[in-house]
Amino acid sequence: MKKICSRCILDSDFPKITFDENNVCNYCHNFDKIDIKYALNKENTEKFLHLIKIIKDEGKSKEYDCILGVSGGRDSTYCLYLLKKWGLNPLAVHYDNNMDSKIAAENIKKGCNALDVDLHIFVVDWEEYKDLQRSFLKASVPSVDIPTDHAFISVLYAIAYEKKIRYIFNGSSFRTEGPIPPEWSLHNDASFILDIQKKFGTKILKNFSIRRLKDLILYRISGIMVVEPLKYVPYIHDDVEKIITGELGWQYYGGHHFESIFTRWAFAYLLPKKFGIDKRLTDYSTLVRSRQMTREEALRKMNEILYPSVQEKEDRRYIMNKLELTHEEMNDILTAPPHSNFDYRHYPLPIRFLYRLFRPVHF
Repeated sequence: MKKICSRCILDSDFPKITFDENNVCNYCHNFDKIDIKYALNKENTEKFLHLIKIIKDEGKSKEYDCILGVSGGRDSTYCLYLLKKWGLNPLAVHYDNNMDSKIAAENIKKGCNALDVDLHIFVVDWEEYKDLQRSFLKASVPSVDIPTDHAFISVLYAIAYEKKIRYIFNGSSFRTEGPIPPEWSLHNDASFILDIQKKFGTKILKNFSIRRLKDLILYRISGIMVVEPLKYVPYIHDDVEKIITGELGWQYYGGHHFESIFTRWAFAYLLPKKFGIDKRLTDYSTLVRSRQMTREEALRKMNEILYPSVQEKEDRRYIMNKLELTHEEMNDILTAPPHSNFDYRHYPLPIRFLYRLFRPVHF
């Protein structure tokens, strides 16, 4: 019989979960430690605003003082809004992998236009990217969205380094999402990506944005810093949506990470069907911990149909056409035995330690 946390909705099937004597899970306890560290108090606010002042002062003679990856989603759109509110001059960067929903694409354009922010769109080498995405589907791993996740971050680092922009902002928020265990998603390991492409791909990745250890060391030496502003401000989904909808014309796209057609299909259909992974579990649990949702509401919402079958079929057809997959190939992907992310090569422990050691400082 499954044990379920008495505070959130994670159960005993969740990777590396433990429970205390009160049946509260270790993920809840970890959340509390982070919440204390980044408490929304005067001290942390002043520390963050001091960094904003430093960024503005350093950027006075530059074209841009910071960079932000935008997806058209709630988090990155609100971050863009805050950066302009704080008087910063960001460069918005979007990673175009040919899978954007129309709503997300419009959200990006509307937000950048309304805030008078320059937008740089990085367009993938489609033939390479298509081959790599097909490889990940054929590898039968839950980390199916890694080609985009890994490359988007790598592109941000590369553009920041090229343009001598020290500060990369992102919209991660420990109060509203995650954490996602490596058994579900593993995006930092270039060895993992290259091994899957070697086993299942037909092309050598010449233009795909891979982030290797030598790159991280270079970025660290150059002083690049990653700033996560949503740790330092109140971030309530309902309140934020009112702001960005009213002021930027933003529209909701139906679910977390549903900005991308591929991610929508993967998260809402492929992962639950093939791997028994429903990422709503982690997001709702986090919203319960941050008191944006009751535990009862979270349990109820887990039983709701998030992804109608009509939408799934439409998205699947789109993906098959884009990736040039036949019905037989897609059927093979859906019915192939599931593999673990760890069934493929990864960097050894000493290299993974160096990756953590040399990654850019996070604020």
